[in-house]
Amino acid sequence: MILEKLKARIRRRSYMDMLFVAISTLAVFVLLGRFDMLEMIYHASRRYEHWELDELVPSGVYLILALFFFSIRRWRDVQTLSNLSEEQSLRHSITGYPNRRALDRLLLGKLRDSDFPLTLVMVDALGLRQATMNYGLSMGDELQEKIMQQVSSLLQPTELLGHWSSEQLMVFAPAASDERRRALKQAISNLHISLTPEAPADINFICVSVVVENRDKLQLGLEQLEDALYLSHARYIREG
Repeated sequence: MILEKLKARIRRRSYMDMLFVAISTLAVFVLLGRFDMLEMIYHASRRYEHWELDELVPSGVYLILALFFFSIRRWRDVQTLSNLSEEQSLRHSITGYPNRRALDRLLLGKLRDSDFPLTLVMVDALGLRQATMNYGLSMGDELQEKIMQQVSSLLQPTELLGHWSSEQLMVFAPAASDERRRALKQAISNLHISLTPEAPADINFICVSVVVENRDKLQLGLEQLEDALYLSHARYIREG
């Protein structure tokens, strides 16, 4: 939201600057229309020949053109860096997968009508926070990468995986069948990650899903996912 407001403010300032340049250029044109500038330059170059005005004026015109060319190239460099920064801000700093901001942008405007009915699968990595507290941040980062790799290996090319929160993942499965949705949920729920081969699983997974029929029901679908995940958590704690 802050970034969008900043972009809108920059656009408004750009329009105002362009308007100022246009009005000031027109005013200078009207003002200079009262004088014969070429004749003034000619007489000045003869009167003050030791100032080399006949060389300075063409050099000044060339300098203006050169600075314009320089400004265009620097503007393109800034655009390239801006696009790169924008792309980096949409990816998780550790795993490189899309983060919550990227997923929100996808939900708000990047989905096509052909993506519906859209299956949303929310995955909760139980034990990730505790493992990070027990073994340190570096181990937590390694576990995050391992989690994303294992879940990603279960996906089809049309399905997208991203970070929803510190312990939750979101899978977008466009136009997935009921059979595919059940198979994906079961496969993810069966995943277990251990720090050592002999130790019991440090990371277990709870997986819930919802099918969104059209764009207007996206918000309702996300609320249903949150409710389903809460109930699954309660059932997991109760059973064990």
